Amino acid sequence: MNKNNKLIPSLRFPEFQNDGEWVEKKLGEVGEFRGSGVDKKIKPKEELVMLLNYMDVYRKNFIFKNDLKQQTSATNEKIEKCNIKKGDIFFTPTSETPDDIAQSAVAVEDIPNGVYSYHLIRLRLKENWDLKFRTYIFKTNSFFKKVSKLAQGSGTRYVITMPVFNSLKIPIPSLPEQQKIADFLSNLDELIAAHKQKLELLKQHKKGLMQKLFPQEGKKLPEWRFPEFKDSGEWVEKVLSKVANYENGKAHEKNIDENGEYIVVNSKYISSDGETVKYSNKAFCLAEQGDILMVLSDVPNGKAIAKCFYVPVNNKYTVNQRICKISPYDCDNKFLIYILNSRSLLSQNLKT
Repeated sequence: MNKNNKLIPSLRFPEFQNDGEWVEKKLGEVGEFRGSGVDKKIKPKEELVMLLNYMDVYRKNFIFKNDLKQQTSATNEKIEKCNIKKGDIFFTPTSETPDDIAQSAVAVEDIPNGVYSYHLIRLRLKENWDLKFRTYIFKTNSFFKKVSKLAQGSGTRYVITMPVFNSLKIPIPSLPEQQKIADFLSNLDELIAAHKQKLELLKQHKKGLMQKLFPQEGKKLPEWRFPEFKDSGEWVEKVLSKVANYENGKAHEKNIDENGEYIVVNSKYISSDGETVKYSNKAFCLAEQGDILMVLSDVPNGKAIAKCFYVPVNNKYTVNQRICKISPYDCDNKFLIYILNSRSLLSQNLKT
């Protein structure tokens, strides 16, 4: 929306320039929310169905029949109340941090043999919105800012209640403008997906090279070595504390400020490769250029455990809780981050 606080986007397609403001509505007015989904326990004498769970929504934008992998059981009454129809929007009402709450995904087809988990909230619209637009409107920064401010909780558990969801206001354009926006963003998504595929191939190539350039577990020599180091003997194995200092990060959740001068490095920042960013004007654990920041806890994802981030500049990054700061003093900084990221054993140790 524009700087004059009117419900008009800053960028607009030419054919809609004279269409006036978008209409702001409460979600409870445009649709019906329902919680009280199904748990994952299979009970005797109940019908077997497929379960849409928290992570199915957390990881995706759109939900297809084949995305439901987990089986559960439910009464006919529960199946009727918790069914999944084309266009249904599902939200995650709980999260470890306020900024990660209310992730959403849209069902793109009816799923007759599917129900949703009690960890989710379903929004079934009364109005005709473009199917793809339903996803994009709930992925905007303005929506997440509203939600994070209203989230209740502390520590590692935050919740958005049903009354709060009902009262949330969002701006809605006409159906033709919805379709135009959704098609434009969908084309960009397809382009991004193509580039991601190329990037993934490069990452796999790099991973293969690292397997050759670093000694495998139990060995002291790499399979490949640069010519000038062929006669340099075996690599020396050392405890990490003998080559680097270690410090745990500090909690910044109560000092988040979108206009802050410091980037708060948390697990989401590292796992998203810097795409998901929070800022603060307080630096409780300031990182210096060359420091290595490692994920120690990654709930609920778990895939970023032990993933590292290399700090490129001074006075810009502050380390959040559940992230550690590793400052090398007897080892090349960039070499250390590569060897840490190459060691799957380290990740396994941190998970146990």
